Amino acid sequence: MKIITIEEEAWDQLNNRITAIADYLKRLEVTNYEDLWLNNHEVCQYLHISEKTLWRMRTKGEIAYSKIYGQYFYTIGAIKDMLNANAVQSSDEYVQELIAKGKSYIEKGRKLKTDKK
Repeated sequence: MKIITIEEEAWDQLNNRITAIADYLKRLEVTNYEDLWLNNHEVCQYLHISEKTLWRMRTKGEIAYSKIYGQYFYTIGAIKDMLNANAVQSSDEYVQELIAKGKSYIEKGRKLKTDKK
């Protein structure tokens, strides 16, 4: 076994960097998936509903959405609220599948909405 010695200042710098990396990784784990935006197709696919059903929900005001350049987007939080209000007969399995898909999108580089208005 080798014993390596370093100066106290170098040790403090190294320790601070390791702590900063650990803090960064902890912040990544606490990501709020409820602010992840999904499009029409993604929502329909994971809730097992048609686009017409989703359209009816939008027009009745049963689900919150945003429209950008003719395309509709929904947050996972809005979908969970709608499911909790029993607008769609679903099980917790679908919500968990939706959250898992959202996590995979984040891993692929999709961004969360960070500005709350």
